Amino acid sequence: MPELIPVRDFVANRGSNFGYRISPDGKKLAWIAVKGVSLHIFIKDLERDTTRTLPAGNFYGEFEWAQDSRRIIFARHQGDENMMYVTLDTEQPDDNPQVVFISPGHGVKAQFARTIPNDPAHVLIAHNQRDKTVFDLFRVNIDTFQQTLIAENPGNVSEWLTDPHGELKGRIVKQEDASALEFRQPDTASYQPLYRWSARDEVRFVSIADAGAKLYLLSNKNRDRLALIELATASGEEKLVYDAPLVDVSGIYAHPLTGEPLIASTEPGYPEAAILAPSLKASFGFLNNHPSARFDILGSDARFHRLTLASSTDKGTEWYLYDVERDRLEKLGATPSMAFRDTLADMTPIEIASRDNVTLRGYLTLPKGAPPGRLPMVLLVHGGPWWRDEWQYNSEVQFLANRGYAVLQINYRGSTGYGRRFQELAVGEFASKMHDDLLDGIKWAIDKGIADPDKIAIAGGSYGGYAALVGLAFTPETFACGIDLFGPTDLAKLVEDFPPYWKLEMNLWHRYVGDPGKPADRLAMQEKSPLYKADSITKPLLVIQGGRDVRVKPEQSIMLVNKLRQSGKTVDFWLVPDEGHGITHWPHRLEQFRRTEDFLSGCLGGRSGGFDFYQLGAWLF
Repeated sequence: MPELIPVRDFVANRGSNFGYRISPDGKKLAWIAVKGVSLHIFIKDLERDTTRTLPAGNFYGEFEWAQDSRRIIFARHQGDENMMYVTLDTEQPDDNPQVVFISPGHGVKAQFARTIPNDPAHVLIAHNQRDKTVFDLFRVNIDTFQQTLIAENPGNVSEWLTDPHGELKGRIVKQEDASALEFRQPDTASYQPLYRWSARDEVRFVSIADAGAKLYLLSNKNRDRLALIELATASGEEKLVYDAPLVDVSGIYAHPLTGEPLIASTEPGYPEAAILAPSLKASFGFLNNHPSARFDILGSDARFHRLTLASSTDKGTEWYLYDVERDRLEKLGATPSMAFRDTLADMTPIEIASRDNVTLRGYLTLPKGAPPGRLPMVLLVHGGPWWRDEWQYNSEVQFLANRGYAVLQINYRGSTGYGRRFQELAVGEFASKMHDDLLDGIKWAIDKGIADPDKIAIAGGSYGGYAALVGLAFTPETFACGIDLFGPTDLAKLVEDFPPYWKLEMNLWHRYVGDPGKPADRLAMQEKSPLYKADSITKPLLVIQGGRDVRVKPEQSIMLVNKLRQSGKTVDFWLVPDEGHGITHWPHRLEQFRRTEDFLSGCLGGRSGGFDFYQLGAWLF
């Protein structure tokens, strides 16, 4: 096998860089990278070929260029998911400029809507300061910080729809059993229903084009899979633009100035992209020349002449500056994993049949250089559960493979991306057929001679953490050990404690999992909750929980750990006070991976690098 890759190379690599964005005037390039031991924002003047850096501070997610091509906009939060948006002036002479808040402060969740091409002084932001359950839409002046109310939420609006020029054109309203897209009438500012669908349908807004005459949606209304449709806003006439034969259309990239759909993405196994705009088929031909890579457009200048792209594989990502007119790619950077790509394992799409003859898809990653059979294996379960595993670089998967484990990822029933029928097979099936799918994946790996039946661990975060606990509590004979990251232990209390702004999503949870307000549902939810099966947990267990988690409250993990310890059982529990629903800070990620490799080495016998000297630095942070 290849030499052990240090933990720090997976989670705290000083070569990390990402998020390349071209400014609207096309004269600057900005990205995030490590300088010293912390993230900084790098700004390159493309005309002068000079670069400066500014501290990113408590940076979260991606950033946007303001339309003045001077300021950038990004989000901050304290682990509680209450996003606050700030601007940073890239031309301030100070090397440590102050960020300026453009959305309300602590305790308010904001959502960035868009910049406005012809109005560089304003952006659109929605937030829940007035009512924690819903979001009002505001136009915010980033010079004066004054916010002007555009639309107040009457209590049932789940999304405001704006066109590329920042004009409010419509809204999506939700009732318990139905939703509707309502289009704004220009003369009266009232709303008229344009497109209706039931609670069982899924509809996603894509864009508005042709001066409001056309509207694009991803919809599975009257069909099994999500497809791209075009609506004529005057007549409501619907036209199919693009669909895929086996899976949902997972994403659409629309022209930032016109709203016209340009590229459709799908994930049947390896990622695929379809060019929708005939004018781009020649200049974007490189998309079809890399069948085993995913291309994503990160941003463009105001004229759509220069784009920043990401090209991703299971080994990492490379970033490019693309000149559309010249059809020329210029490499900008790469994830540090690309430096040791030859030692990383291959992620291979797989397809198996469940015990009730449902086709299950997923991915198998075998440790490079290991003997071909009877390997210790980690069943890594994705969260959601309305999510899916994809073919891409996954630091946790590659870390586990480098330690000597086969890694199996199963997109169990209920996972997104495979159509309505497949997702609805999960209704009422927590700790039942959803778990059977995972067990069927294990049986497949054992029957193929891939996995050692005595050395199988189950691990995951959120729903994946719940699945790990279900595995140890409901089918303890199958697993040697388990790792739970912020997984719910009491389903009824989980649903009762969801954040207030999930109000419009509760019908989904009630349908799939249960309504704790109904005695029969509550009893069924308790029967599927690991907390009430704790006596059956006998195998080694590692539990990791964020103290600021608002989705799965810390009490969920604390209750289970206390119950196990009161029964005299040993459980490794790490409560991280300043993390939320995910481990994001590099010192904590380092600790997470170190605990994981030592824990799995003890129960499965794989490799561990032992103490990583970056842990000394982590203690300082």
